[in-house]
Parts: sequence; C-alpha cells; structure tokens
Amino acid sequence: MRTLTKSWRLALAAIGLAVVLALLTSCSRKTSGTLGLNSQSTARPDHGGWALHVMNQSGNVFHVEYSDKTVVVDRQTVSQSLRGFSEDHTIFLFQDSPALRQKLAPGEIALFEGLDLRRVDALGVDGDTLVVGTEPAPLREALKNAQMQWSVPVDFKQIFDQRAAERRLLQDPHSKFALWNSVSHWWGVHEQKVYASSSGELEGEKEIEDTDFATWKIKYHHIFNASDHSLDIDLQLHREAPGMNAEIAAKGHMTKFTQTSSILMADGEFKQAAFKNIGLHGNVNFHWELSTSESKTSMNEVRLKLPGKISVPLDFTGLPMSLQVSETLLFHPAFPTKGDVAQGGFHVDYSGDEGFKLSGTDLQTDGEAESDSAIDKTVAFSPLAAYGVVVAMAVPRVELRIGTEEIFEALEIPQSVYLKAGKLLQNSPISGTWLPKAGNPLSTEAAAYFQVVISTTASHSGMQSIVPCQQFTMLAKGQVGVDSKVLGVDMNSPAKDVFTKNIVQRQPDVKICGGGQNDSPK
Repeated sequence: MRTLTKSWRLALAAIGLAVVLALLTSCSRKTSGTLGLNSQSTARPDHGGWALHVMNQSGNVFHVEYSDKTVVVDRQTVSQSLRGFSEDHTIFLFQDSPALRQKLAPGEIALFEGLDLRRVDALGVDGDTLVVGTEPAPLREALKNAQMQWSVPVDFKQIFDQRAAERRLLQDPHSKFALWNSVSHWWGVHEQKVYASSSGELEGEKEIEDTDFATWKIKYHHIFNASDHSLDIDLQLHREAPGMNAEIAAKGHMTKFTQTSSILMADGEFKQAAFKNIGLHGNVNFHWELSTSESKTSMNEVRLKLPGKISVPLDFTGLPMSLQVSETLLFHPAFPTKGDVAQGGFHVDYSGDEGFKLSGTDLQTDGEAESDSAIDKTVAFSPLAAYGVVVAMAVPRVELRIGTEEIFEALEIPQSVYLKAGKLLQNSPISGTWLPKAGNPLSTEAAAYFQVVISTTASHSGMQSIVPCQQFTMLAKGQVGVDSKVLGVDMNSPAKDVFTKNIVQRQPDVKICGGGQNDSPK
C-alpha cells in the first residue's frame, strides 16, 4: 500500500473527467431531438474504458426520445466548460458564457450529455464561473418515449482493474478542469485522503462534523477480491466529542452478481419498470461500543452518508446512469448520566434475487430472497438513570442512479465551496430562486435500489431500579424501491421488504423486564 502523492491525487481528479469525456464521445443525438439506438447496431466488442459495458451485452436495448421540456447541453460544451459539481449533484460549476446562461433558464430540464439530467432552479455568477443550482428531473417530464432493457454482470475485480488501467494511462496531468481557483487549491482544502494499491484494495479516511459539532473520523477499506471477484467492505467510525465516545464498525461481503433493469414509457406516460440483482449474496457484521464520561451529553439524532462509495457509469448513449454501492448511518443516543456503557454485536446473512416490478403505480417484489440474523454480543450498564440508544446502518445500498459518478469521488467539490455557491445562489442569483436544501442523508434519489437496513437498539433501566433490566433489539430488512420523484410517478408505497428479521434479547428474561414471551426471530 502506498500513499498517493499530490501529483497522483491531481491525476485522480483529472481521471474522473477523462472518464466522463470518454462517455461523452460515445453519445449520438438525432436531429429531431430523439436520442436512441439499440445494442445490435452500436455494440463494439473492443469498447474500452471504465464502466459497466451494458451495450456490449447481446439483447440489450436502449432508446430514448426527449420531450420538448428538455434542453440539451452537448458533450463539447460540457467537456470544455465543466469545472466541478457537488456530491449530491445539486450544484454544478461551469465556465460562464451568454449561450450557456440562455440555455440553462430556471425551470428548464437540462441534459448534460454524459453527465446528468437535472431541473435548473437558479443561476449565479462568481467571476468567470457560472453556478447552476439544480434538483432531480422527473423522467416522466424529461422523456417522451423510452424503451430500455439490459442485463449486465457486476464483477467487482473487473471494475477495479478497469479503474486502475484508466489511472495508468494518464501521464503528467494538468489543472485544465480547475475547481474555482485551481485543482491544487481544491486539494489543499479537501480533507479526504485516498490510498489505492495495484492488488485490488481501496481505502481512505475522512472527517465529518455532525450537527452537534462532534467530529466523526471515518476510515474505509474495500477489497476487490481476485479469487471470486467479490467485494469486502470495512468501515470504522470514531466519534470525538466531550462526554461521549462512540466506536462503530461494519464489515460486509458482497458476491459478484447480475444486474437487470428495464424502463418503458410511451407518449410521456410511465408504463412499467423492473430492477433485480440476480445472485447477490452477502453478510454484514455490525458492532458498536458507547460510553459516557459526563452527565450531560447530546441526545440529538445524527444522520451521515458515509464516504467510500463505489460508483460505476453505465456506457449508455443518451441518458447518463450509474450503479452505486454505498452506506449510511443513523445514530441517536439518549444517555442522561455519566458512566453509561453499551456494546452490541450483530450479524446478518442475506442471499437470493432481490428486485421489483413496477406497473403504473403498483410496486411488487420480484425474486426470492432470504436472511438469517443473530445478536452476538451485548453489554449494558447504567449506574443511575435509564438510557436508550439507536444505531442503524444501511449496508450495503445498491442504487441505479441518474447521473455519472467516480469511484474515487475525485470531482466532488469540498463543503466550503458548496456552501459558498449555495449562499451565492440564495442571496444574489442572476435568475431563479434557490432555497437551502438540508436533505436527508438516509434518503435515496435512485431510480431503483436494494438495501440491507440493520436497526439496533440498547436500553438499560438503571442500577437503582428494583430489577435492573437491559434489552437489545435488532431489526434487519432487505428493501427494494424507487424514488417516485425521479420517475415522476405518484406512489403510495415506494419501498417493499424482501426479507425481515426481528430479534429481541432481554436480561433477565422475566416479566418485569418485558420478558416471558416469544421473541424468537421472525
């Protein structure tokens, strides 16, 4: 393992753009405003680059026709003008020009060819930089007709090898795609450190400040296994704040699998969609340790989208999409006194074909999935008052998203730039209106997703109670669903459970502590 030097980190930033440009050059557009083709007429067996090569798979079909509501920012304009974008794709930075300002009028749906599909909310200017505030664009409004159907293997070792090959091709990069001042300035304020090795490992670290001004030090270590082409996930979180310490660890394993999806639209009406991960098997070991050293500690809920996501573009033409594997955390402590201690260890296995079929607004699960869960280790103690704590993670979350991403997150603008751009759009836009979007890190803006959600709790009645009781619970769910806003479809139930396991463990297991009943896994 070697630490990347500054020049190599600059190289990674440029590689992210190089990947985007490689996808841009593969796009074609009909003069009528229709973008469409099928795999039989365009597949190139020798197509290289870092992507899930959907168009190389026989039988796959891709055809889209955009509505009159959608304006196209062509690939040449994107390649020459793009300067950066926020991780959530709400803010884009371009080199300013009158033509681009006119095209990106607030309210318009903009297809940034090879990059993303967004609705424009507001424009601002800082020097020669055009700041574009956006939100997700509903496919129902952006597309008039669509027929997309594909099946592609997700081979984690192959994904890493492709990315490593892209990195080796780049020699002596320069800061053509500077972010505001320059790439070197950006890296100077960018906190995340990323390390990569040729043996199939990716690791990094990042510090995140939560809403209580506590610092979370997060390390991730992903291994792309050469033996079976699977993925190992290792996340370590340490919370640093006066009065309460938290150590949280999640280790997971995912096999390679086949991803199949389809979308059908006609005359601006959404007809049906399907999404399935075939043969995805895995497991998660989830462990946390919490303790307090002061009487008054925060009881606020913390929600974090964790670093280290893996995003791979699909080599479609016309509609930029990507497959992403990521993780999220929910942490909600309620410790009233010092000296409180809680430890929990949990295990989840899952396997099967996890998917759904959507017809109109009716979402039904597709495929058979199963799970086995266990509470491995528990420790709870409170010298005085009762306490409770909730620790939950989505691990893994597999999403099919509109827009392209980068496996090393190399083009994500830092939080300081994001805040500066947001204030500019809010206080002095040249057109449109921009309202701060707090967002929910646990939510998804994916066209389709599968996630394993592990929600755990611990509580203790306090040693001064007549019978000191402790209780641990774990609810493990496999969920599939869609973001109805992305599809533009009103749905009553955007998510479905493909498996559910609920475990309750009490000490002592007596009636006064809520025991004496059947709490076996369900």
